[in-house]
Amino acid sequence: MYCELGMIEERVGYMVDSQQGKGYRILSMFDRLMDGQGINKKQEALTHQVGEKTIQRDIDEIRTYLEKAKLDYHLQYVRTEKVYKLINTKNNRLSKEQVLVIVKILIASKALVKSDIGEIVNQLLSRVAEDQLLLNEKIVYEDIHQNKSLLSLIWGISTAIQKRKVITIDYLQEGEAIPTAKILKPLAVIFSTHYFYLIGDNQDTPTVYRMDRIQHFREMAINFEAPSVHPLQVEDANDLTHIRILYKGRSPQIVYSRFPTAHLVSQNDHEYVFEAKVLAYGMKEWLLSQGADMEVLEPIELREEIIETLQAMQQNYRYI
Repeated sequence: MYCELGMIEERVGYMVDSQQGKGYRILSMFDRLMDGQGINKKQEALTHQVGEKTIQRDIDEIRTYLEKAKLDYHLQYVRTEKVYKLINTKNNRLSKEQVLVIVKILIASKALVKSDIGEIVNQLLSRVAEDQLLLNEKIVYEDIHQNKSLLSLIWGISTAIQKRKVITIDYLQEGEAIPTAKILKPLAVIFSTHYFYLIGDNQDTPTVYRMDRIQHFREMAINFEAPSVHPLQVEDANDLTHIRILYKGRSPQIVYSRFPTAHLVSQNDHEYVFEAKVLAYGMKEWLLSQGADMEVLEPIELREEIIETLQAMQQNYRYI
């Protein structure tokens, strides 16, 4: 009698363990499929120490669930890779071509630290089938100036902008050792030439702050009204400089590439006059890099500053 009861308990225990193992297998496979990974039947059988027919039944159950739940996916066997993959029937996932372009822009931007760039690139690549062309993009990436992650800061301040919350930032000015606390109405987060910037209203004056110089930020329990004018349209925003330049080169497109908001004022033969409102940081260096193809017309202060720089450069090459 006791022997029979023991056998029954052992059999029931085996069935419970078997059902628990099945549930774990299916959830594990489904989770990886939704993450864009492929499921190899033979490998799954080895991992879970079951037969391939058991894995096939699990796959069939996942396929049945997708159909009954009316999800925008169907399970497909990819013969070239010998794996099962989820295919989005609405085609609202990024294509390999789109991912390649995004990855190249991210790498060229130099806007984030190496660890953040690497994580974002890996996440993007996991959304599409592996392709050697995409894998080649996972090359050595060197930071040019950043020394900390900005992801949480960008998200936190963007959230404060959406909620219209006043914030306090500890801002480290260039050349200073101790940050200064500033109370701002955050208006916008923008990106330009390797840097993310915060445009904040400081005592009714829109001011531009480089986000990598923000040491800390705190959201305050104070709301503010949205400005009637977009921050990038405000005339007196610090670091937003109105320039007028004369381009004499062969490809005026280079001006649009550096200053996307530029507009052509006039054109005469191979001379083009542009106007733009741009962030001051790095502007002079880029203008000088264009050599004789570029002439600054306005502002006068910038024109005189470039003349002084050119004169100093000429002195460097006066004697050999």
